[in-house]
Amino acid sequence: METFETAGKSPVAQQKAHAVTSSSAFKLEDRSSRWGIKLWSLTFDLPGEKVNKLGDAVLSDMETLLGRLEEMGKQGEIEVLVLRSGKPKIFIAGADIKLIQACNTPEDAEALCNRGHRLLNRWEDLPFPTVAAVNGAALGGGCEMCLASTAIVMSTDSSAKIGLPETQLGVIPGLGGCVRLPRKVGIANALDMILTAKQLNGERAFKMGLAEACLQKENFDESAEAWTKANLKRLKSGERIAREPKLGGMGGTMGKILESGLGRGVVYGKARDGVMAKTRGQYPAPMEAIDVLRKTASGFGPKLKGGARDSALAVEAKAFGKLAATEISKNLIGLFYMMEEVKKSNGVPAGSTAKPREVRTGAVLGAGVMGGGIAQLFADKGIPARMKDITNAALETGMKAVTGLFSKKVKRKRLTRREMLQKVNLVAPTLDFQGFRSTDIVVEAIVEKMDIKKKVLADLENHVADDCVIATNTSSLSVSEMQKALSKPERFAGMHFFNPVHLMPLVEVIRGEKSSDEAVSTVFELSKRLGKQPIVVKDAPGFLVNRLLLPYMNESTYLLMEGVPVEEIDSAILEFGMPMGPLELIDEVGVDVGEKVLHILHEAFGERMVPAPIAAKVAGSGRLGKKSGKGVYKYEGNPGGKLSKSLDPEVYKILGVTPKKGSVSKAEIVERCLLPMINEASRCLDEKVVGTAWETDLAMIMGTGFPPFRGGLLKYADTLGAKAIVDSLRKYESRFGARFTPAPPLVKLAERGGKFHS
Repeated sequence: METFETAGKSPVAQQKAHAVTSSSAFKLEDRSSRWGIKLWSLTFDLPGEKVNKLGDAVLSDMETLLGRLEEMGKQGEIEVLVLRSGKPKIFIAGADIKLIQACNTPEDAEALCNRGHRLLNRWEDLPFPTVAAVNGAALGGGCEMCLASTAIVMSTDSSAKIGLPETQLGVIPGLGGCVRLPRKVGIANALDMILTAKQLNGERAFKMGLAEACLQKENFDESAEAWTKANLKRLKSGERIAREPKLGGMGGTMGKILESGLGRGVVYGKARDGVMAKTRGQYPAPMEAIDVLRKTASGFGPKLKGGARDSALAVEAKAFGKLAATEISKNLIGLFYMMEEVKKSNGVPAGSTAKPREVRTGAVLGAGVMGGGIAQLFADKGIPARMKDITNAALETGMKAVTGLFSKKVKRKRLTRREMLQKVNLVAPTLDFQGFRSTDIVVEAIVEKMDIKKKVLADLENHVADDCVIATNTSSLSVSEMQKALSKPERFAGMHFFNPVHLMPLVEVIRGEKSSDEAVSTVFELSKRLGKQPIVVKDAPGFLVNRLLLPYMNESTYLLMEGVPVEEIDSAILEFGMPMGPLELIDEVGVDVGEKVLHILHEAFGERMVPAPIAAKVAGSGRLGKKSGKGVYKYEGNPGGKLSKSLDPEVYKILGVTPKKGSVSKAEIVERCLLPMINEASRCLDEKVVGTAWETDLAMIMGTGFPPFRGGLLKYADTLGAKAIVDSLRKYESRFGARFTPAPPLVKLAERGGKFHS
């Protein structure tokens, strides 16, 4: 590579080159001889890291780099600069989150923000145009550096994504994203991207007007430079090259009205209503983002300069600082690190030399709701999968589920019709075991009956290769017991998906007594490949999530039996932050299913898991939940579409109770539902059902929707304090008995003043 140092420049220029390239993260190259213009490329390739990120050392390097680039521009040595990444699949992943995490006060975070603003302002003000050539993920600070560039060109590669995900960390874009994005794509489009953390591929970014071009992934770097040369005059003139966006998501007069001073009020109002409907005001970052855009928007058009830019960025920095120091942001950053730990893990103990089997093809036994969902996941990730059942009718149902899920992606423009058909064709429905001999993994997803599962699994072994990994999708049955039916039990493990499969991010990877590290690691790595968050748990009744969730649901039914109105129970839990109330959750899971699992737990754990009689009474009346149109609630509408939910007073007659409004406070409802979960979680940690407190928290967030802003079940418990929890449990134990008896490990934790997260 012809570097700046060896480009045959004068000694003065060589001295400049040495200064510019003193940071090993940035490499400058003179591409002038290739293109006949003074075109230079700047490659960002952070050494020792898998991704490029804007950390403290990089920001310091940028200060030196920018000084040299400014001087080179003044000397006329550079006409145009192309910024690219030296990392595969990554452009710039964003700012180093550790910088945000280290901010303990609003002032610390605001100062960090201001530092970034100064650097990107200098980048934006360079005396020559800059082109960001995005051939990987450009997120957060990476997207904001693109926005500060003169133009953005993106690759058609699937890894090329651009977006601002900061609200997922409890903050807002803090390197100018709130100020620059609306000026390029319009206020409504900018709000949509920021509030939803939406990531756009090259084609969608080009259509929106965010990217100036979308180029083929083949020979992308060369094409980006060719595009730069072809558009050099326009880049220098400041002329808009990107498509004019559809303002407010609309074209023509209506779009212009929505972006006008009068129309913006409508846009901001709708955005606020949408955020409140989704978050109930529990996440401040989206609301703050709306407020920042409202205060800083000066109309759709050219980039801001000088004092107007400084004033707008100051508003962004102040809001960023306020948010970054909150407990909510710290908790959401903690969740990010939990997910990063999963990425680094292979699911087996440290020191294990076992390697996961590469999964090139798979198979699913059972074409029901779960089987069809699992097969669709395989196909969506490009893994051919056979789907076996015993009747054509069952297979038709399974394929209908597969096709329906892909059709929704087409409607949302996540897939083209052609891509959908290609993926559907990866699922091969079958009535026999033909082709199973060549599969790398088989996931069994048949009826939840031990004798049937053992019979089917024993038969399956006759039709697969000796090294094929076998997994069972079970929510409650013993994996170790199933292993007794197999001649090679070591290749068998649990793979518990949550319903609906395509939406719920958690997979419990269940290690049976004889499961090998290879089998566990294979299931763990496959789960990640399918886009899930896997957690390894011990084979124990209820595993982890159901063991914690069922006491919560059970206590809500005890409250109902006491006459606490349905809406008061669910409302209190919704206000706490759960995605739905426990009684609605019972309907969602299935009244009969919940009762069945609770009886399994009662048999295993005794008096503390005694089921309330409500489930048997409701199920006995034929009300099985959402699937039957009636449960605790009544559901109406098209079964294939969205159902409307309404309270049905008939349920009180079935239970023989009279609702008494205000008989129990919201605080007591929350305590009685949540404390048994914390209590049981302490037992699970003590029994090594799960390895760590953070894994428990991640499982509850991903498997039950426990509010992420609270950091997880045990992070929330730490905010209450173990002693306060034990005192509350004893108070309820005196009223209700064994359901609230404090667990010995929790009592010990309280006595020593400890925390779950030490």
